[in-house]
Amino acid sequence: MRKVAVIGAGVHPWGKFTGKTVVDLASTACRNALQSAGVDWKDIQAVVAGVYKYGAESGFILGQSLASRMGETGIPITNVYNMCATGTSCFRTAYLNVASGECDIALAVAADISPPGFLPTSGGDPSDPACVRFSMVGSPNPAYWALDCRIRMHQYGTTETHLAKAKVSCSTHGSMNPYARYKRKFTLEEVMNSPIVADPLRLFEICATSDGSAAVILCSLDAAKRFTSKPVMIAGVGLGSSLYGDNTCRLGYLSFPAEAEAPRLSESAQSSKMAYEQAGMGPEDMDFVELPDNSSWHYLTYLEVLGFCPPGDADRMLDDGMTAIGGKLPVCPSGGVASFGEATTSQGLLQICELFWQLRGEAGERQVKGAKSAISQTYGLMGNSACTILKV
Repeated sequence: MRKVAVIGAGVHPWGKFTGKTVVDLASTACRNALQSAGVDWKDIQAVVAGVYKYGAESGFILGQSLASRMGETGIPITNVYNMCATGTSCFRTAYLNVASGECDIALAVAADISPPGFLPTSGGDPSDPACVRFSMVGSPNPAYWALDCRIRMHQYGTTETHLAKAKVSCSTHGSMNPYARYKRKFTLEEVMNSPIVADPLRLFEICATSDGSAAVILCSLDAAKRFTSKPVMIAGVGLGSSLYGDNTCRLGYLSFPAEAEAPRLSESAQSSKMAYEQAGMGPEDMDFVELPDNSSWHYLTYLEVLGFCPPGDADRMLDDGMTAIGGKLPVCPSGGVASFGEATTSQGLLQICELFWQLRGEAGERQVKGAKSAISQTYGLMGNSACTILKV
């Protein structure tokens, strides 16, 4: 396998954009990535695009839809859908295209215009089977996140203050990110006084849904020398699924096999293990982490799943200031999902854009000083996860 580098990254800012299509968002992110890399569209030899399931034809074949906007050049185009892990899965597929020698320069791109909620309004037709499950079980995402959060509080003594501190930390970082949807820096009191949505999780401790797009350009190391003197190397990639007996509460399931001693969030443990092993590195080598902080429970729990501390110790890391920019292990220096809202299929590529900017020293006032290596991790519906490690 050849060495592969990231040479460019671009985004369309996160928000809600009436009148824009996923192709509009994706083409903006793509053009920004091309400009970042100093590459022309005609130089791209393969595209891997994230499927947007609510976008009808243009969403299901986003890659071809983008090519019709940017220019049809006859290159291989692959469309990938892996739920919330779609963006990182696109990146991994593009990496394998380049590493295998199939092409020298590839583009990974995803765009999402997320619906406003999980359940249809009164009189709506819940044609999506997920909506049927939500309605039957009465348990959209925040409800089952709250169940897992209560387990954590019982097992490790996590408090409501810890949950609020996670949001405060991310909002502090996000206030410095020009691409974030929410740039407000929250106080502890504001978070703890926000309404309960699913006990114990409060409104400001749960992510919104957003529109957004991100794109990354990957290149063989030899070809990268034509475009940049600062390539960011891909050290490891991982893709994992859950193990039998994993007792994490799963989305909209009426029942599932659970074993008390089975690993939790096993898909993320599997994907990070794969990435660490390929990189020949471990958690101790990472200078910061981008993880899916869809809720404050995720923020704390994924730190442990990714191996940065023993179970229950993420609370202490947060209390000690270790997860802030300037701390030992900054968590979500981008501001995370808490500051962006989740544009489902795009979120993983946004994380990788942040790794790229940070490792090139281009993150502005949120720069993690001296960062040389970092990991990003995404989790997708029904037990799938993808991880990426970049280094300079």
